[in-house]
Amino acid sequence: NENDADGDVVCGDVDSCEYDPENDSDGDLTCGDVDSCPYDNENDADGDAICGDVDSCEDDAENDSDGDLACGDVDSCPYDSENDADGDAICGDVDSCEYDAENDSDGDLTCGDVDSCPYDNENDADGDVVCGDVDSCEYDPENDSDGDLTCGDVD
Repeated sequence: NENDADGDVVCGDVDSCEYDPENDSDGDLTCGDVDSCPYDNENDADGDAICGDVDSCEDDAENDSDGDLACGDVDSCPYDSENDADGDAICGDVDSCEYDAENDSDGDLTCGDVDSCPYDNENDADGDVVCGDVDSCEYDPENDSDGDLTCGDVD
């Protein structure tokens, strides 16, 4: 045996880790010079090739897959970095209207967050800049211009 090859002030003939100056610092019974995770006593318990002492998600092999600082095992939307931005319980990575909590409520294939008439599936059919859901004359662009209380499209 070499006399204290690792410089830890323990002679090689009695040093349990004769080439590890920290003498198995993590206490996992594997000397640091041959330990793949010398400061992680569970030696990468989640098997993601990141030692637990530096793994931000040490119990989650997928880690933070979407970059939102939440580990996959507690991340309600592990592939959506905004974690369901519209709060409709559908993660953005599978939500066809990721910023519209009502998910195109009028069914016109335009999400409410970008739909000028989110409750009018014809999107102001008469072009009078009044959405059909609140337009008293939804097919009369002049909105009963003669004031007879009958919309022009049936007047």
